[in-house]
Amino acid sequence: MRVLVTGGSGYIGNAVTEAFCRAGHSVAATVRASEKAGRVERFGARAVIWDLGEFQKLAAEIRDCDILVHTAMDPGAEGGSIDRECVTFFLESLESSKGLRRFLYTSGVWVLGNTREHLPADNRIPDHSPSIVAWRPPVERQVLESAGQGITPVVIRPGLVFGGAGGITGFLMANASPERGVEVIGNGQNHWSPVHRDDLADLYVRAAEQGPVATIHNATDGSCPTVAMIARALSKALGYEGLITSVPDEDARKKLGGFAEGLLLDQCIPGDYSGRILGWVPRHRSIVFEAPAMVRSWKAGMAVLS
Repeated sequence: MRVLVTGGSGYIGNAVTEAFCRAGHSVAATVRASEKAGRVERFGARAVIWDLGEFQKLAAEIRDCDILVHTAMDPGAEGGSIDRECVTFFLESLESSKGLRRFLYTSGVWVLGNTREHLPADNRIPDHSPSIVAWRPPVERQVLESAGQGITPVVIRPGLVFGGAGGITGFLMANASPERGVEVIGNGQNHWSPVHRDDLADLYVRAAEQGPVATIHNATDGSCPTVAMIARALSKALGYEGLITSVPDEDARKKLGGFAEGLLLDQCIPGDYSGRILGWVPRHRSIVFEAPAMVRSWKAGMAVLS
């Protein structure tokens, strides 16, 4: 099938692009600049120079694809507004597409808020979400409602994505030091629900090929380690003897803004729904034991980027 991936050179999008190419699909992937084209072309994908702020310029590509996979995201303050406009345009364009009109939208488990006491039900859009992602549930709803226009929509909510040089674990490693080790906000006893980006990419392919219409997939490996466990494992792998340093909540909020709110969430989210529906079985099931491999891949990725 003809697949179009937005954000093809990004942390999630690059793994997704590779996975679709390996599955034998004809893939086009967007990159922001020509110098990044090689990041998708190395897998056999065709690079499309495109920026989120100019989403209308993707119209012809959308009309000719079977599957549109949206992983691109603007990290700025206007990111939510841009994403809403982008999705609205994508859905309108897909209505006149010549292909299969399948749309995979990337959300995130942060929309579910704290889940330690009340585990979320799949296929549920929350009434309330943390302020940093409060704009996402209406977009999820818009995506799922597009099923009434002949589109096959699927929402994927990645958990804490790890592996490679980017993501939150990359952020933790980049900010670590021999003096402070790996920094965590608060006491680190809150939990995160991880997923390796290679397993996540496999889920995208399965959802595109066989996902039922209007479904939501909470993409996690089913584990639920504390932030302190993750940080201590990374610290050991970095050679800092397991040293971690607690950063007071208020200090973190002043420095990181709404991002700190997401990092403080206490989440244990199962991903077994995708296993039952799509046969998805994550191969990487322990972010803690994989810390040495994470550090090696992070260092290799940073060397390439430098």
